[in-house]
Amino acid sequence: MLNSMDRDGAMPGTNLTQTRALNRRAVFDAIRRSGPITRMELAQTIGLTVQAISNIASELEVAGLIRQQGKRVGQRGQPAVELSLDPAGGYTIGLSLAYRRLSGMLVDLTGEVVAGEDCDLVEREPHLIAEALGSLANRLLKTSGVGRDKIWGIGCSVPGTVENGTFWYDKVQEADEWTKFPLVAKLEELTGVKTFVENDATVSAIGESLYGIGRIARSFFYLHFNLGIGSGLIMDGHPYRGAFGGAGEIGHMIVKPGGRLCPCGSRGCLEQYVSFYAAAETICGPTRTPDEVPAEELVACHRSGDARLLAWQQEAGQYLRIAIRNVEAMFDPDTIVIGSGLPGELLEGLIAAATPLLPSMTHRHASSLPRLMPAEHAAEMPALGAAALPIAVAMLPGSSSASWRATTTDTPMAANPALAALGFDSAWQ
Repeated sequence: MLNSMDRDGAMPGTNLTQTRALNRRAVFDAIRRSGPITRMELAQTIGLTVQAISNIASELEVAGLIRQQGKRVGQRGQPAVELSLDPAGGYTIGLSLAYRRLSGMLVDLTGEVVAGEDCDLVEREPHLIAEALGSLANRLLKTSGVGRDKIWGIGCSVPGTVENGTFWYDKVQEADEWTKFPLVAKLEELTGVKTFVENDATVSAIGESLYGIGRIARSFFYLHFNLGIGSGLIMDGHPYRGAFGGAGEIGHMIVKPGGRLCPCGSRGCLEQYVSFYAAAETICGPTRTPDEVPAEELVACHRSGDARLLAWQQEAGQYLRIAIRNVEAMFDPDTIVIGSGLPGELLEGLIAAATPLLPSMTHRHASSLPRLMPAEHAAEMPALGAAALPIAVAMLPGSSSASWRATTTDTPMAANPALAALGFDSAWQ
């Protein structure tokens, strides 16, 4: 029987250039997720012929994206060559804007940190924070010695809502200044590197998918605590943003009808009870706003058995139980992952207060995973997840990644041969 595909796995009559680019991305992504892996295993995973896989692997090796790692031992017949990522085939930068802190890291294709830096955040004005983030990215480039032509992109994690490269943040007094701030354009102007900005919860979920629990769970719901509470959705291995980038706004799930007034205009939203902001509100007093309470003060109150904080913990635990039960009913995930910008002691107490969880109505009898799991990289995940964002966007189908690539600027970008090998032009337009 004649094979109906050409030497690169393209079906007759299709757009060969586009099909070959998609096939190269599929092979690259399979090696990234499952390597070291043989050509035969790749063919079985992707559905192409071994010959097509061999042709694509040769192209990726020439482009410096993958390498032959060794030969599979312990099997009958001639040992098969294993393929893995070439760590030096590309690099990404991850930036995190978190509560009173900036962090950044430059990582290789395997997620290994080449350079990293953390610093306290003093500025509160948007343009000053953008300049601090841009300076941090440029310092990482200088420290690492990696050229801009080897950088796939910058991912930036922010604690707010993102749409087409602009975002706003409703948890600070200067909220009006953050409305529709063009952070993508500003960072690209400062760095000359293609930039993607995303909500911190979605970024953390992406990082956990690529480097953590995603190895054993294809679909999970990531709960992320910062000043507020958000979430990220990974569905069948891919992040889901929703029609306008707002999927996962669990902080505005109503858990107490007629409850506390939320800045969104509703009453009884989850983050009015379950968040750093809600915890800090119990002890800030009349002379401070909750976002002025340092994490160290919350930890000290927790250790001293402060009755106000313990009461918050018990109330918050009950509302968290409701939210988890609703998430399971809506999405039926493999598991719910809980990560945190909350101090570890407070998070542990909150989880204890939410336990046992309410009975689940989903069909979980076939799952070997617990309903609630701690994130594997909770502390560093915003920056590490942000570094994974350019890779995640590259691997998504075109229609799914369009919203991340919607913002274009006139800033010149360095040409990137590796991205060209995967079918992207130098500016990711």
